[in-house]
Amino acid sequence: MSLNRGFTLIELLIVVAIIGILAAIAVPNFLNAQVRAKIARVESDMKALSTALESYMIDRNSYPGDHDLDNYMNGENGLFKLTTPVSYIASLPSDPFVERNLRGVFSFLGDSNAYAAMGRPDYEMGSGADNQPPYRKQAYSLMSYGPDLDDDNTSHDPFPFFTDMDRFDITNGIKSDGNIFRFGGEYTSGCIILDWGTKRLGSSCN
Repeated sequence: MSLNRGFTLIELLIVVAIIGILAAIAVPNFLNAQVRAKIARVESDMKALSTALESYMIDRNSYPGDHDLDNYMNGENGLFKLTTPVSYIASLPSDPFVERNLRGVFSFLGDSNAYAAMGRPDYEMGSGADNQPPYRKQAYSLMSYGPDLDDDNTSHDPFPFFTDMDRFDITNGIKSDGNIFRFGGEYTSGCIILDWGTKRLGSSCN
């Protein structure tokens, strides 16, 4: 004669504990894999934008002006020139590290750039072509907010002169501070200062 026997409380607790341990291992790894995939996407998007910018440069002998999420209405929307009237790129890719949340409306909740004017999560661009002579340089800096979701750059406007940029480095942690950048053109001409002054590109400030 056999008896139907259920699980004891201790057995159930052991199973729950094992599931909890497995979840604690798997979930962070899954989230880290998502962040790494977004970083790879940023690098791919910036490469495509760089190709479009170089094609624009060949045709116009100049790069477009700044593209700044805070200043669309003030004309700092230079990347749009890559899509019209000549299509150097089919459409502007979106920065996967720009979030649509209240931080874009209420700056006291965090970075006021978090989801900017006109509701477009574009990559930002600093352009030396916007500078007045003798500081005009045919150079550009593409920027993603990076995994910390904050704008850690003081300003793109004077690029490539006297610009402090905190660059994301994955060796500091997958969600460490810093923005992701890609530079092109005469970015080593002038006085560009990266990583809060610890690494200088260019030999002079001229």
